[in-house]
Amino acid sequence: MKIEHLRATYPPIDLTALQKHLNPAPTPTTQLFSEWTKFLDGGYHTLIHGMTGAGKTTLILTLLKMLHRIGHRILYRDDGGLEFLHLAGKIPMQIWIPEGCTLNVTYKQTLTNPRNIFQPKISTMPKDPAEILDNAYNLDPRFHVLVYDAFCIDPALPAQFYSDLFKELIFRSMQTSRSEKKDLVFSFDELNDLIQPKGHSLTKTHSSLSEILNYNIRKLRKHRVTLIGSTHRFNQLNINVRSQFSYIMIKRSYGKDVLDFMANNLVSVGNDVFWHVVKDTQKMRVQYVYVFDPLNNYDKLSFPDIDRLDYDDQKSGLLEPKDVSSKKWDSQDLIIALKRAENPPVSYQELADTLGLAKSSVYMRAKKLKAAPIMRGSIQ
Repeated sequence: MKIEHLRATYPPIDLTALQKHLNPAPTPTTQLFSEWTKFLDGGYHTLIHGMTGAGKTTLILTLLKMLHRIGHRILYRDDGGLEFLHLAGKIPMQIWIPEGCTLNVTYKQTLTNPRNIFQPKISTMPKDPAEILDNAYNLDPRFHVLVYDAFCIDPALPAQFYSDLFKELIFRSMQTSRSEKKDLVFSFDELNDLIQPKGHSLTKTHSSLSEILNYNIRKLRKHRVTLIGSTHRFNQLNINVRSQFSYIMIKRSYGKDVLDFMANNLVSVGNDVFWHVVKDTQKMRVQYVYVFDPLNNYDKLSFPDIDRLDYDDQKSGLLEPKDVSSKKWDSQDLIIALKRAENPPVSYQELADTLGLAKSSVYMRAKKLKAAPIMRGSIQ
């Protein structure tokens, strides 16, 4: 369903309400210079920059809350900090964790006022990235969270997991007809954990993921996928990645980290204003952020903190590197191959009902099977 149709159900955000976030306080002549319509409609990538503790995660969650409110579907990558659980008690969420791992969440507010607290649904994530995306696009609630890093010691594991997920997302986006495309906001907290400049990657898998995104990130917005990410330092993402983000939001930073960006994006302001902004980014409080829009208009805004619920979480489980010699296809793929090789082939819907999968997941699996050289011409 298109976002303009959803707005008939979900109340839109009044852009003038953002006026209250301006600093100094708005007056009759105050205006919001940055353009937010494109951000709220989706399809324009956003990068949040700031030093550790500057409030990047809080800002991401605030923005996702806004987008969710007007009907967007959210897929959020948690970096292991689980800060999203503050929101999970107020917004219905589906949390996905790896097989063999556990996560239990308890909100202390449920003891005194249980009616106002949502208990997030926690499920084992499918092994096939296509099924993860299928759930994010179609399964309610509309806010999905991937908790993977919290169960990893080896940094190559999250890189491989998200590399496979990104490749599947890009493949799925390009293979889906225009009339069937759906809006999705894919949010990566601490994008720099996974994408680093050439020659600085932690592992070969990180290097591979960086190359995948360098080449494909621009394609996502053409297929109605919006990427919202954060990074500690601009130079941790190469220029090919940074140039794909339409909105740049700068939290408190080290001056040298933003100097080059400011020099290229504040060319129309006076020298005194330029140095004021550069210095301000080094000492401003955590609620403030400089926002640069696709037309290079900018504002200094402040956003209130998210509601912070008192919760406790218990986690167990450890993911180990997979055997590189492990099989490429699973038993469900074998059944699909056999049934689609029959004459006439078993329908996608009948296979979905038999295997307990979504029809689109069966279709995407069959498409991959048909693309394999050994299968070419054998299945329909």
